[in-house]
Amino acid sequence: MRITLTELHLDPPHPLQVSFSSACGDGRGQWLGPLPQVALDYEVELSLEDEFHWNANISAAAQGPARLHWQRGALQVSGQLLQVEADGTAALAVDRSIILLSLQGGPACTPQCVKLRACQVSLRPIDL
Repeated sequence: MRITLTELHLDPPHPLQVSFSSACGDGRGQWLGPLPQVALDYEVELSLEDEFHWNANISAAAQGPARLHWQRGALQVSGQLLQVEADGTAALAVDRSIILLSLQGGPACTPQCVKLRACQVSLRPIDL
């Protein structure tokens, strides 16, 4: 996912948190890489480390564009749930990015539009 860093949140001894904007919206997460620079673009792997439970912190949503929004200490995500494996591994499409999730329960069929709330968000810069 292509992001632009908008703010660094330095609060030692806590891990570095960053705010970012993207084509899908804005967010915040833990930065897992060398110290970045504000206002630069980065290609990142966005990870949502929460344990997702169907109809608790992830649920069906009306069809619409992929969206990210940081609100009340969590990343609100709208996207397309593409697949859920028997072991709970799920694939979520957000714009042109695929995010792997751990999902308990799930819809009877996929693909399906979903919305979710993630508190454990990390961003790892990747080289293309």
